[in-house]
Amino acid sequence: MGHDRIPLTDVSWQHAQVRAEIQAAIDRLLDDPNCDGLPFVKALEADVATYHGEGWHAIGVQSGTAAQVLLLRALGIGPGDEVITVPNSDLATNAAISHVGARFVLVDVQESGFALDPDLVEAAITPATKAVLPVHMHGVPAPMSELSAIARRHDLLLLEDATLALGARVEGRLAGTLGDGAFVSFAPRKVIGGTGNGGMVLTPNDDVARRVRLLRGYGQDPSVMDLPITERQVLGGQGHVAEGYNLKLDGIQAAVVHAKFRRLDEWRVLRAAAAARYDALLAGVPGLTTPIVRSGDAPAWRNYTVLSHDRDGLRAHLDAADVASGTLYAPPVHLQPVYRHLGLGPGSFPVAERLGAALLNLPIFPGITEAQQERVAGAVRAFQEGGATTA
Repeated sequence: MGHDRIPLTDVSWQHAQVRAEIQAAIDRLLDDPNCDGLPFVKALEADVATYHGEGWHAIGVQSGTAAQVLLLRALGIGPGDEVITVPNSDLATNAAISHVGARFVLVDVQESGFALDPDLVEAAITPATKAVLPVHMHGVPAPMSELSAIARRHDLLLLEDATLALGARVEGRLAGTLGDGAFVSFAPRKVIGGTGNGGMVLTPNDDVARRVRLLRGYGQDPSVMDLPITERQVLGGQGHVAEGYNLKLDGIQAAVVHAKFRRLDEWRVLRAAAAARYDALLAGVPGLTTPIVRSGDAPAWRNYTVLSHDRDGLRAHLDAADVASGTLYAPPVHLQPVYRHLGLGPGSFPVAERLGAALLNLPIFPGITEAQQERVAGAVRAFQEGGATTA
């Protein structure tokens, strides 16, 4: 082989850019007698809220899944309700709907990409439908204008799974600000992540924000629970007004995420340049489809996802060439053993199934070099030109 292996993503590159900031935060936390990470969480929340625009709240929580559960609960979605979403996201998107007692209703995705197909949504709406939940798959924006029109027409909530799309633009507007709320993940390998779990709820609604804060902190009034620990200790006693959870964002994760978040747009430009470079390097490769992006949209490029007629063969070829690849979010959730009881076998969502069998994630991260991309593209081209088969 003779080459260093090219990783699918390189979180250590991000850490190297902000290592001094992270170390200073860790030292501050370790030197604090109370080890209170709340200041780090509040600072991150304030900057994320400001980034997304006036009137938006950003509430840090334990994970992207926790963010979705808390948002759904804060919006009053629960038993007897239905939420329309896609079959090709991470299982967590569907499981969070089930966790609040609601039912997810799957709708197939567009032929030209991985996003919820607006042309199929209305047929899935029933009197029990409360929300439409598109996913910005792989960081590429979903068709929000069309989906927003459908939601408004039927008086439904429009929620965004932006776990892969922090910083993406949809027709010039930020992903996560195009509906009634959104949720983001700060897992290490997302667009911006910590060194462990983390997530955030985005909402323009003051009451929803307060409810999320209430539920994340044991059900204690956030006016008390969100005080520094030294002030809470002076107050004494506890006053639970709801049956909540322990789903607060850890201070150390907030500090790590915040150090990286300050570079979100800078790194987004680097990701976009890397995606454009792949587009050029892979143009005209037989049996390969590169990502399709609608005019006016700017993906977060968490993944660069291609389609190959011989995906498994291509993946084995890349592995032999010391190039990592991924088959993230495949096969679709309705074909996973946990949902076998739903009776949604092969053929239920043909587009999602076809895409799931052909998709391959190529290495992309802000620090990827031109030489690394040339190696990746060269290996892809060599395989596709020499061994591509027809589907």
